[in-house]
This record gives sequence, structure tokens and C-alpha cells, in this order.
Amino acid sequence: RSSDLRATMNVSNPNDVKIYSLSSGKTLPEWISERQRRALQKSDAEIRRRIQLIQDFEMPTASTRIKISPDGQYILAAGTYKPRIRCYDVNQLSMKFERCLDTDVQQFLILSEDYSKLAILGSDRSVEFHVQYGRYYKTRIPKFGRDLAYHRPSCDLYIVGASSEIYRLNLERGRFLNSLATEASGLNVCCINPEHQLLAVGSEEGRVECWDPRSPTRVGSVDVGAVETTDAGPKRLPSVTALSYRGALTMGVGTDAGQALLYDIRSNRPLIVKDHQYGLPINTLHFLGQSDLVLTADRSEE
Repeated sequence: RSSDLRATMNVSNPNDVKIYSLSSGKTLPEWISERQRRALQKSDAEIRRRIQLIQDFEMPTASTRIKISPDGQYILAAGTYKPRIRCYDVNQLSMKFERCLDTDVQQFLILSEDYSKLAILGSDRSVEFHVQYGRYYKTRIPKFGRDLAYHRPSCDLYIVGASSEIYRLNLERGRFLNSLATEASGLNVCCINPEHQLLAVGSEEGRVECWDPRSPTRVGSVDVGAVETTDAGPKRLPSVTALSYRGALTMGVGTDAGQALLYDIRSNRPLIVKDHQYGLPINTLHFLGQSDLVLTADRSEE
């Protein structure tokens, strides 16, 4: 990667020690308009390749979740200690605000195009809703939550956790709807396909169940693996810890045994199986744009 870094910044090499200058190169005046800024970035390759650092882009102890707003202008991060949410403005390269919370953040969602509407799932069974000025409302769910997903057409917030039920909170009506009953003892993760709106949930028993938000009945399920037989008796497959969609038909699944699998949702057999060889849970699985690359991460580097 050294050649890529040298192409974007000045490098000195005193006593065979490379020093990279992050602040050298051209800068854009603060007073120019956004249209002029984009025009300069298109016409000047050096400005386009310059490196910009966001100030205070850190957490006191650790960051547990990080997301980018749909409009690409804000980065929101959850961390500890103390539990907090921080919002960074990409254009201003600085922290916009910080909000301390009563409990650790298990997961959070950006409900609007920018930072102004957030849903935060706490580790104490709480669900908080934040707006531009701060916390708007707080409620609780019956069991500890692990993940949540938002269905925009119906304004339903789906919450899964240490229960067989998928909790539904309608944000337009402001009340809980009838839960969806699964065959699992607990659910770890959920996601919604943005094209056909199919809800997928991953269970502790290694199954992925799919639901149509328009129907209270399950439309299908996939057993991520087969039952392993050992001397001690039958052993269930690893549980599902990560889910992601690409397009209408491709689904990525991560397990707590360190395996990443790609499925065509029309088939119950995986197209590709990749093992990380660490035996640690896959906690993140993402498709990289329109390419054929899949990004997966476990906790081996922690």
C-alpha cells in the first residue's frame, strides 16, 4: 500500500524512517460554494486525491457500532465508556454533537436521510427514539434485544432478540403490533431486502427464516448447515450471526463458527462457503457495491 500512500501525500525518509505528511498539498477555501467545491474536485486530480482528517474521530474507550447516513453527509458512532452516540459532519470534518445514554448500545438505525431521526436498541431492553434536538421517546420490549430493522413502506420497526418472537413497533401509529412467531428459541440478527422488502431473521439454531411484511405467516426458511454427529450425540450447527442482501436474489449469511455463505434465496443450498479458520463468530458481512466482492469480519483482530 506504500505506493498508494505516496501518490496522495508527501513522504520524507530521514534515517530510513518514513514520515507521511497528512496536511501537505492543496486545500480548498472555506468561503467557496458547494458547487464550486465539486467543480474543483472534478477538474483538479490533486485536490480530488487529498487526504482530510475528521477531528475528534474517536471514542473514550471503544466504538461498538458505526454507520453512515443515507445522504453520505454524516457518520454516527456508538461507543463506551460512558455509553454515548457521536455524530460527525463529513463536510465540516468535525464532531457535530455527542449524546450520552443510560445504557450500552446494542444496535442503532438511522431512520431519516440525515442524522435527525435515530432508533437505538439498548442492552437493558430499552428502545430509544432520538430526533434533532435529543431524545424524543423511550420504550421497552419484553426480552433483551439483539438487532433491529426498519420497513419504510409500513413504518414498522422489527426487533429481534432472546425470544422466539419478532416484535413489531409501528412508528406511524405509535404502538406495538402483533408479534411474528418463529420456530427459533432466540434470534440474533435481522435485515430487510430493499428491493422486494423480504424480512430475513437468523436464529440460534442455524436457520434463516423469511417473512413478507404484508403477511403474518412465514414464506420460507433455510437451514444454514446440516446436523453434525459426534461421539457425544447429535450436535446442532452454529447459529446465524450476520445477514445481508445484494440485489433481489443473493443473500449472505455469517455463522458463529466463522463461516460465510452465499445463497440464492430460491435454493436451500449455498453457492459459496468460506471459512475464516478462526472459529470465531462472523459479526459483519457486507457486499461491496456492484462488484463480486464480499466483506466479512470476525473478532480475531480484537
